[in-house]
Amino acid sequence: MTTVLIVDDDRAMVGMVAALLGDEGYDLVTAYDGEQALKRHADDPPDLVVLDRRLPRLDGDEVCRRIRATSDTPVLMLTGEKGSEERAKLLELGADDYLEKPFSKRELLARVRALLRRGGGTKRPAQVARVGGLVVDPRTHQASVNGTPLALTPTEFRLLGALATRAGEVVDRRTLLRAAWPDERDPDPEWLKAHLARLRSKLDAAKGPVPVNVRGVGYKLG
Repeated sequence: MTTVLIVDDDRAMVGMVAALLGDEGYDLVTAYDGEQALKRHADDPPDLVVLDRRLPRLDGDEVCRRIRATSDTPVLMLTGEKGSEERAKLLELGADDYLEKPFSKRELLARVRALLRRGGGTKRPAQVARVGGLVVDPRTHQASVNGTPLALTPTEFRLLGALATRAGEVVDRRTLLRAAWPDERDPDPEWLKAHLARLRSKLDAAKGPVPVNVRGVGYKLG
């Protein structure tokens, strides 16, 4: 059964989200502060985390950072803030998607389903891609550099797969956006910048080929 961890200090919000997702057949785990959320995640990693930004003891930003440092679990952030800067910040933290409060039940369900589909890897590169010491294997949904596994989110893995399967070529931004967010009709280009920055940092630390910006065109592995 698919498990969703719901984290919010507003018990009414937790109850509403839990009731909605429970009706859809998801197995639910709840937490009401940041430290409890990390413990729940560590004890039994869920398939998805629905995470509020404003939490006691440890805020949602830090919870997201810590989850992302050790896990590729998809994270859907809930925020009361609006604007492009807010969206960029959430993605830089490692969130896979976000919802602005207040949101509709239909929108929440759509976001949850989309993230779970992405995490399931229904659209991955068809073959193992190799670029120097970098190996991207869609069969196991794993990537490594010189034998050392990379801790990538599902979105980062899709981006890396799109770049690695066309090594030496420039991949245009539209293609990368479609690869990373296959369920979005019009993904925001700002999402691409944030996720590529985190992917670049991980590859650089592992001494692997990194995404290079080709101004006005797209990106390539270099």
